[in-house]
Amino acid sequence: MKNLKNKLFLATAIIALASCSENTYLGDQEGEATGSGAISFNMSTPTLTRANGADAAKALGYQFKVYGVKYDGTNYSNVFATTTYSATDNTPYSVWYTSTAGTTTSNTANWDYVGIKATGDPLSPKYGTTGHEVTLSADQTIKYWDYSADKYEFVAYSATVGSPTFSNYQKDGFTVTGTAAQLAGLYVADKLTITEKNNTPTKPSSGYNQIGNIVQLTFRSAGTKVRLGIYETIPGYDVKNVNFRPNSTSVPEFSATTANAKLSGSFNGTSSAASGTYNVTYNATSGIAEFDNQAASANYFDFGTFASTNAIGTLSTNPTWAGGGSSPYYQGVLPNTDNVNNMILYVDYDLINTASGETIHVTGAKAVVPEMYMTWKPNYAYTYLFKISDNTNGKTSTAEGTPEGLFPITFDAVTVATTDGAEVGIITTVSTPAITTYQNGSVSNAGITYATANGAIYITVNADGTLKTLSADNTKLYTVDAGTTEADLILTTKTKTASGLLSVLGADVTSQGITFKSGKAATFTPDASTTYALEYRQIDAVSGATGNPAEQGYYERSGDNAPYTYTKTTDTTVDSEKTYYTVVPQYKIIVVN
Repeated sequence: MKNLKNKLFLATAIIALASCSENTYLGDQEGEATGSGAISFNMSTPTLTRANGADAAKALGYQFKVYGVKYDGTNYSNVFATTTYSATDNTPYSVWYTSTAGTTTSNTANWDYVGIKATGDPLSPKYGTTGHEVTLSADQTIKYWDYSADKYEFVAYSATVGSPTFSNYQKDGFTVTGTAAQLAGLYVADKLTITEKNNTPTKPSSGYNQIGNIVQLTFRSAGTKVRLGIYETIPGYDVKNVNFRPNSTSVPEFSATTANAKLSGSFNGTSSAASGTYNVTYNATSGIAEFDNQAASANYFDFGTFASTNAIGTLSTNPTWAGGGSSPYYQGVLPNTDNVNNMILYVDYDLINTASGETIHVTGAKAVVPEMYMTWKPNYAYTYLFKISDNTNGKTSTAEGTPEGLFPITFDAVTVATTDGAEVGIITTVSTPAITTYQNGSVSNAGITYATANGAIYITVNADGTLKTLSADNTKLYTVDAGTTEADLILTTKTKTASGLLSVLGADVTSQGITFKSGKAATFTPDASTTYALEYRQIDAVSGATGNPAEQGYYERSGDNAPYTYTKTTDTTVDSEKTYYTVVPQYKIIVVN
C-alpha cells in the first residue's frame, strides 16, 4: 500500500555488548569483550520503507540528538546527556553519521557519539561530497548497559532546516519554537521504553528493544502541509478575478477584499512564514509525539495569491492552486491540533460568458468547513479544493434583499494524508446546508478522484458547521446520467433512479483521524463508472400555518414510519387537523470513475 511504502521510518539501533568479561560479543566484528557492554548506534529501517542506511541518514541530516535515562526502581539518572538528571531541562547527546563502521566499540554501523568534534577537527565526520560536521562544546563519553536498571527510556529529534529553538528537554517532552519550514524539517522519534533484558546479546539481527541488544527509534516528521485550489464547472463560462473577504478584527466582518486566498478561522500563525511555539509531549499508549500550541491563535490564514486575471481550472484533477510553486503545490504550515473553530471561505468572482463576453459579478459566496476537518496534525497533508458551479450561494447584486443565486457554489473540502503516505479526500458542497463526501485514497497530486477500488464513500451534512442528523427520511441516493449537474436536478425533471445502496451509520467510524458519528453520517460502496446524486431534504414542520397552504408550497406527510411520503398539499385553506411541512431538496453529484 502507498502509505506503507512511503512512510519514512528512520530507525536508530542501539547495540549492546556483553556486560560480563567472560562472555564473547558476536557483533559486526567478533572479539573478546573487555568490561561492561558498550552502547553504540546503528541506522537501519524496516523492510516496508524507502529509506535505508545512507539514504535514511541523509533524511535526518546525518545527525540527531538523543536523550536517554535509566530507572532503578526509585530514581531516574541520565545516560545520554551531558548533565546530571533534571526534571525540567537536560542537554541531549549528539549522534552523527560517519563512514567508519567497526573502527571503535561505539561505532558498529556508521553512527558515532564519542569524543569531541569541533569545527576544523580532521576527525569530524563527513559524508560524500555534501560534507557534515558536528560541533560539541565538551567530550561525549562511551556509554554501557546497566543490567540492574528496571528500564531505559529514549527520546530523540533531528532538526534539518534552519535553527529552531529547543528548551525544557526532558524524558517526557520538550519545547520547540520555529517557523513552518523549520518544523517541516524537524523529525521527532517516538518515545521508547525498554524493560526486557537480553542476557545473551548477539549480533544486531537477533532482536530489537531489549536491554543488552538493539534499540530501534522511529522518527516522524513534525511538519504539516496544506494546499488550496479552486476550479469551476459552469458550462459556457469562465470564472476570473476571484477575491477573498477575510473576517478580520481590523475591519468590519468580511468587508475588505484581497486577491490573496485568506480564509477565516482559528490558525497557529497567519501564513507559512509565521513562527510558533509548541510543547511536545508523547502519547501514553503509542509514544508518538503530540504538539500543544503555546501561542495565541490568528483569525485568518493567508494561502497566497491566485492568477487573478486568468480563468481558473475546470477539473478537480487540474485546479488553480494558491501560492504558486511547483506540483504538488503543498506549503508548510504550523500544526493546528488545538483548533476548535470552523474555517470560512467568503469570496467574490466574475462569471464571464465565453461566447458573448457577458460578465456577472458574484459577491458573498460562502462555504463553511466544519472544525472536525480543521485539525492540522504533524506528518499529515491537507488539500482544500473549492468548486464553483452554477449552484452558487453568492449574490449577483449588493442591493438590499437580493436573493442568492445562481444556485449554491460547491466546494471540495479537506484531504487528510500523511506527508509520506496515503492521502484521504473529502468533498463538501458549498451551500446551506452543505453536503460532505469522503473516500479514503481519493487524492493524488492532481487533485481528488473517486474510484470503486477505494471502497466506501461517507457523507455528512452541516448547516454553518452544525452536523445534521441523517435518516432514510431526509437522505437518499440516486443514480443519474453522466453529465448531470446539481442545477439540472433542481431546475428540471432529469431522470434519477433510487440506488438502494445508502445506509446511515449505526456506530462511529474513524478513518485517518476523522471520526464519523453514528446517526450523523451515511455511507455507500459505489459501482464503477457511475454518476450518483446524493439528495438531502431539509424537512421542517410549519408552526402556525396561515394563508393558502397550496400557494405556499406546503407538503403533507403520509406513512406510519420513515421513510415517509411527502406530497404537496391541495388545501387552499388551513386544515387545523393537519401538520404541514416544508421540504427543500439539496443535491450533490458524485462521479465515480
